[in-house]
Amino acid sequence: LIQLTTMFERLSMNNRQLEEEMRDLADKKESVAHWEAQITEIIQWVSDEKDARGYLQALASKMTEELEALRNSSLGARATDMPWKMRRFAKLDMSARLELQSALDAEIRAKQAIQDELNKVKASCISTECKLQESEKKNVELLTDIERLKKETEELRSEKGVKHQDSQNSFLAFLNAPTSALDQFERSPSCIPANKGRRVTDHPPRSIHTPTMRTTYIGSGLSAPKPKAHQFIVKSFNTPTKCNQCTSLMVGLIRQGCTCEVCGFSCHVTCADKAPAVCPIPPEQTKGPLGIDPQKGIGTAYEGHVRVPKPAGVKKGWQRALAVICDFKLFLYDVAEGKASQPSVIVSQVIDMRDEEFSVSSVLASDVIHANRKDIPCIFRVTASQLSASSNKCSILILADGENEKSKWVGVLNELHRILKKNKLKDRSVYVPKEAYDSTLPLIKTTQSAAIIDHERIALGNEEGLFVVHVTKDEIIRVGDNKKVHQIELIPNEQLIAVISGRNRHVRLFPMAALDGRETEFYKLAETKGCQSIVSGHVRHGALTCLCVAMKRQVLCYELNQSKTRHKKIKEIQVQGNVQWMSIFSDRLCVGYQSGFLKYPLHGEGSPYSLLHPDDHTLSFISQQPTDAICAVEISSKEYLLCFSSVGVYVDCQGRRSRQQELMWPATPSSCCYNAPYLSVYSENAIDIFDVNSMEWIQTIPLKKVRPLNTEGSLNLLGLETVRLIYFKNKMAEGDELVVPETSDNSRKQMVRNINNKRRYSFRVPEEERMQQRRSMLRDPEMRNKLISNPTNFNHIAHMGPGDGIQILKDLPMNLRPQESRTVFSGSVSIPSITKSRTEPGRSMSASSGLAARSSAQNGSALRREFSGGSYGAKRQPMASPSDGSLSSGGLDQGSDAPTRDYEREDSDSPRHSTASNSSNLSSPPSPVSPHKTKSLSLESSDHVSWDS
Repeated sequence: LIQLTTMFERLSMNNRQLEEEMRDLADKKESVAHWEAQITEIIQWVSDEKDARGYLQALASKMTEELEALRNSSLGARATDMPWKMRRFAKLDMSARLELQSALDAEIRAKQAIQDELNKVKASCISTECKLQESEKKNVELLTDIERLKKETEELRSEKGVKHQDSQNSFLAFLNAPTSALDQFERSPSCIPANKGRRVTDHPPRSIHTPTMRTTYIGSGLSAPKPKAHQFIVKSFNTPTKCNQCTSLMVGLIRQGCTCEVCGFSCHVTCADKAPAVCPIPPEQTKGPLGIDPQKGIGTAYEGHVRVPKPAGVKKGWQRALAVICDFKLFLYDVAEGKASQPSVIVSQVIDMRDEEFSVSSVLASDVIHANRKDIPCIFRVTASQLSASSNKCSILILADGENEKSKWVGVLNELHRILKKNKLKDRSVYVPKEAYDSTLPLIKTTQSAAIIDHERIALGNEEGLFVVHVTKDEIIRVGDNKKVHQIELIPNEQLIAVISGRNRHVRLFPMAALDGRETEFYKLAETKGCQSIVSGHVRHGALTCLCVAMKRQVLCYELNQSKTRHKKIKEIQVQGNVQWMSIFSDRLCVGYQSGFLKYPLHGEGSPYSLLHPDDHTLSFISQQPTDAICAVEISSKEYLLCFSSVGVYVDCQGRRSRQQELMWPATPSSCCYNAPYLSVYSENAIDIFDVNSMEWIQTIPLKKVRPLNTEGSLNLLGLETVRLIYFKNKMAEGDELVVPETSDNSRKQMVRNINNKRRYSFRVPEEERMQQRRSMLRDPEMRNKLISNPTNFNHIAHMGPGDGIQILKDLPMNLRPQESRTVFSGSVSIPSITKSRTEPGRSMSASSGLAARSSAQNGSALRREFSGGSYGAKRQPMASPSDGSLSSGGLDQGSDAPTRDYEREDSDSPRHSTASNSSNLSSPPSPVSPHKTKSLSLESSDHVSWDS
């Protein structure tokens, strides 16, 4: 029934279009008749003009004869009159000829213009007639389909009921179904069809650009196309374009795909071999239904225009965007305001639905306090864990055109996510972003470069110098002087660290021993003033270590040795352009400059060679459109990946193209980092991870304004409101390269200089701040209860009273009177340290010590020791000396000022805070009105019972 309704709608729409085209055709026929009449008149006029031209030519010849006769008859005249008459007649003759020629040229031009206009009108008329024929043909087909559907409907009605399995399996039925019925569908895991990218609404979205078909016409009839091969050429699209073969987006900045010059069929370069062999392709095949293959995750499921918050937030308003659900990802493209504006090919944001924390939901008014009330029902939220460096989730708000549109977006995303989970598609993500250290450390804000020394130490180079941060001990060591550090290069084989520092950007070499805080000398390379970048590597199969220093168009090469100055200059290299990137590959220095890469020998003499062969015409587009060289990757000794700011190409060792496919960037890259086999491409809003071997785009980390601090990309700087040091943990690696501590944005730690060593600092909370924190926390009774833990290792020892248990009095403290019935318990109360927000290796946050199974004398002495350190929840009483072996004879009453006084006497750095009991009397249960009310204690023996503080 749905299909029948749809077919009727399409039929009525085609009929309306057919009527309009008929009216246009009638108007054009009248116009053609008018023009034909005018052309007939013009042709008659032109023919008349031809006769006039012959007449003029005859007249000219007659005038020439008369002039000759006049000349001959004037021989007897006076000699002085002859030259004047001759010149007069010659001028008249020339003037007449010029006038006739200009008039003829003007007539020819007018005729040609009229003929061109007539050809255009005829072509338009032919095209309209062809379209009319196609419309009539489609109309007949639709009528036939309607008759067939009517017969099928009647047959289905004659049966027990109407089956809707086909409609339920389609995205069209899914999108048009009511929201309450979405959960009742049972969908097939096969490829999901869609509604051909068009939403069934009053305001359909602007579809993604699809190239139009070319058709050749001869005369007034349509020529029958003959089957032939496609003529594909690589093309750069200016707007987001889908592949006509697989329906996925052709992502990239340039050369995103290929287009047939004959029929306009556009597809990926890899999909060209799968395209239909017939050219031109019938229109119904180029506009096939959209859908995603749930097994491979390829295809486009839905698309349309939405609005996203402006960079300053919802308070500043919303901006237009094109949203496309493709390859189990949500793509967002920015669209400028205006009806004629088209989206850019640069992807502004990508959200991978494979993320474990991916979810889609509606919002409440409290979630978007700055949004218009009318817009709240149309807003939905997309949540993912990869959007934040911390463990907290982060969300993106999207404003749809209406509530119905929002329901469709949310329904499609949730349904695809359900299918993704059902088919268990593998999460291919490699890196997990984590905060490497507390962002409150002031050194992080101005960091220019960083390096991981070992799994516990990080070297930071910032505007104040070079520092080594011990992430587990909170120790900081200054290395060298206070000069600004621009780049850090670790050279472990030579036990050196090279830095670019100072206002003049000189290269300095520091021994590795300086990283431990020792006073050592550094070595300055005097010739390196104005250095841009440095790189180190091995040559001669690791026997020699080289340090290369780039300065504009010049590269200085140094050999690192064990001499007094630790370096020796071996080579000077002049580059064709400014050095943009460099690295050492197999005893050769690879230098990247604008639109090119060159390899120079480091050992011995030899000429450089280019990694872009000049005879390979498939790579000529790189030199034709200048582009920056960002990175080069040595995949093997026979293949390289050259990364430019527009595209990445694969070449062999001779510089010829080795792979037809190119690496496409979703957004304009700012830098690239390589950690085999993964290439990290940094852009304004995200970091895209590629596998250089399989050429797969495997992950997107949507962190904005991230800058790499080392060549591997493991340490990065997140430049948002709070500048953070981010560590990318590699899930595929065997062990962690860096131990990541727990961090906090509310930390009050400060850098405190060591009194004995001026180069050493501690990053901790000062003593005065800790004391103030304790006082403020202990003023609050609830906070005080949280600081004191419940008893642990609680055991019943003995019940003392008249006539009961007198025989063991000799083992108990002497001041326990037999006439008082007492129950003696053993236990401990642990107070967690508030000065340390992170547990140190080998130390426990809770320091409870069980006293069960001890003798009475040992128990009494243990109780004395813990009472002597302070009792929380009880007033301090005069205690007996340790040699007496007795408890205090007075009762333990509650007090309010004791906790503060005793807690301040505690060592703030000690992780162990314990007391014997928090009850008011050893023989009675805790008072219900006590501010330190605890859980009721069982008199039965319990082993290792504990409560979290």
